[in-house]
Amino acid sequence: MKLVAIALLLIAPAALLRAQDSVVTLAGLARCPGAVNGPGTNALFNEPAGLALDAQGNLYVADSANHAIRILSTNGMVSTFAGQLGTAGTLDGTGTNAQFDAPSGLAFDFHGNLLVADTGNATLRQISPAGAVTTIAGVAGTAGYADGPAGTALFGAPLGLAVAANGSIFVADGGNHIIRRLAAGVVSTFAGNPGVWGAADGPGTNAEFNAPCGLAFDAPGNLFVSDANNHTLRKITPGGLVTTFAGTAGVDGSADGGAAAATFCHPAEIVFDPAGNLLVADSFNHLLRQITTNGLVRTVSGVAGVDGDADGVNGQGRFFNPYGLAFDASGALRVADTYNDLIREVLVPFKLTLLRNTVPSAVTLTWATVAGRQYQVQFTGNLAGSWTNLTGRMTATGFALSQTDTPPPGQSQRHYRVLLWP
Repeated sequence: MKLVAIALLLIAPAALLRAQDSVVTLAGLARCPGAVNGPGTNALFNEPAGLALDAQGNLYVADSANHAIRILSTNGMVSTFAGQLGTAGTLDGTGTNAQFDAPSGLAFDFHGNLLVADTGNATLRQISPAGAVTTIAGVAGTAGYADGPAGTALFGAPLGLAVAANGSIFVADGGNHIIRRLAAGVVSTFAGNPGVWGAADGPGTNAEFNAPCGLAFDAPGNLFVSDANNHTLRKITPGGLVTTFAGTAGVDGSADGGAAAATFCHPAEIVFDPAGNLLVADSFNHLLRQITTNGLVRTVSGVAGVDGDADGVNGQGRFFNPYGLAFDASGALRVADTYNDLIREVLVPFKLTLLRNTVPSAVTLTWATVAGRQYQVQFTGNLAGSWTNLTGRMTATGFALSQTDTPPPGQSQRHYRVLLWP
């Protein structure tokens, strides 16, 4: 049993409090780099980076320092999907006959192909569902800057990937400090000034970035960018207008609060949760952060400036330069904990809302959930006393649950908590 929600005191018409986190290691051995396949924590990784989930729930890992793409299957087994463990190269081919060089970003297109930012080769690769690896943009081993036909275009250091609703592929070209677009076989510069690092907001190529890393689209089609060396999160509208969404350019830190006042330290990959909140791997702070839909930044797991590999609940979990993020279909967050050489699962703290109705006298609790998990609401009239189940356990079928309680007449206060069961 994992206690992940804190108590609520029934003294106001409405209240909102937040739960605590839960961190579990799914695969890898902490700070033990290697190239071993097998079940869960018997497997070994070497600086895992980008993550992507397929429709069946299998997790793909850009195992960067192993120069390979690995799979953590739904049954907990780790295997090699493509590339040769421990061998860098540029070869196209099928499965383990292909070669990569420090792959980082991953994303699936709408045809089920896995796209790979092959950073060390300065190319974009594509892996078909059958494992056939092809180079779709860039020239292997030639870093540089050139727009144009995909086969002759040049990238600096391609990192994060994101696929737009129309199928266009967007690339955070960290080495060139720009955001690129691959569409209809042509590479173009979408935002940023090629080869010029800076922090200017503005339209298209008038804007500036400094080693952009992670990319994620929101539902309306805005592209969000983790601008790593500026310590900021940027937003690019479909028309190409760049603004600073959170953080202050050139100011690193770990402050929570409003987006403009919050600080980050080399944010890596980013991902939206089912409710539209943006999760950030705040890499050098060893934190996972969340930017809510109303623009508030909060730390959801880890301790700022403290690296570690501990699993646990209620603030016990620790990370060491987390990088890749992906939400599974249930709403659980997967994390590539890069310097720990681990793949972790994090249940992000949910907000617990309490609404009190005076006529009739009733209380409704609502909270975000992970689909398939069981939750138990409990109450007590005195925090020093025992807790009582309000009803039986509830199994989430979506991303939210509600429970209503009608306290006895004359009871001035009740405390509530929600337990999450594995």
